[in-house]
Amino acid sequence: MSENPQWHVMQGEEQLGPYTGEQLAEYASNGSILRETLVWAEGMENWLPASDIENLFPPLQAAAATGVASPVATGAALANPDVPPGTSPADAPPADGSYPAVSVKGASFGMWSGLLVGGTILIILALAGVASTADSTRDTASLVMILTGLGAIGFLLMLISTILGYIYLYRAWKCLEFGGYARTSPGKAIGFMFIPFFNLYWLFQGIGGLPKDWNNTVSAYQELQPAPRMSEGVFLTVCICTLVFPPVNLVMMFIIMSQICKGINFFAFRPVKHAGGPAGFTLG
Repeated sequence: MSENPQWHVMQGEEQLGPYTGEQLAEYASNGSILRETLVWAEGMENWLPASDIENLFPPLQAAAATGVASPVATGAALANPDVPPGTSPADAPPADGSYPAVSVKGASFGMWSGLLVGGTILIILALAGVASTADSTRDTASLVMILTGLGAIGFLLMLISTILGYIYLYRAWKCLEFGGYARTSPGKAIGFMFIPFFNLYWLFQGIGGLPKDWNNTVSAYQELQPAPRMSEGVFLTVCICTLVFPPVNLVMMFIIMSQICKGINFFAFRPVKHAGGPAGFTLG
């Protein structure tokens, strides 16, 4: 093994890292990495529990001498009656009233906006090209095919951008799942958007209601105070414009998606110590 190995950490099915030895020790000391967390560095044959790494944790005898019982041994992970059935330990609200680590992936505003802008440009170019060839007397069949292909690619990019937007909206609601202020679940927030006619009302709940529930949640927990807030006025404007004048949303959507992505990334990458169970950690 090299003198200064780069460590990798397994979180669920996701491999995180690399981290330096100093970072690994810091994560172990603040509870982000627990004894059963799997770690690996170049030169090791297999992934090993962090407890097998020399000097990373104090000896168990020392912990026993202090009279502090292991959370796993005492069943602290099951002490909170508000945990929904089937909830994994990583998502379970801790019994001490702190906000749990949320198993949510980050969001890329650059990817979403790039897909939307790129698709829009391609469609505009295709339409402009088709219009310019309408009065031409030359054989433009091949050119029309090329322009049609550009338009199809543009439409596909915009479709992917729309799907990605729904995914990010789902993740935003998932961040609020255990705060006690969310008016709906992530699945309902997105699923009800596809119910004809009812979605005209649900638009103001699944999108328009997000900033209010978000701001209430992050304001209620001390550790969430640094989280970015969302603008209720901007989200409400998007909902209204969707019904009365959708073109305005070509600009407004960038504002709300930027706020959504910043909020998701706060939850996805914040270091968290989960006092209630063995798997509640997030490494940035």
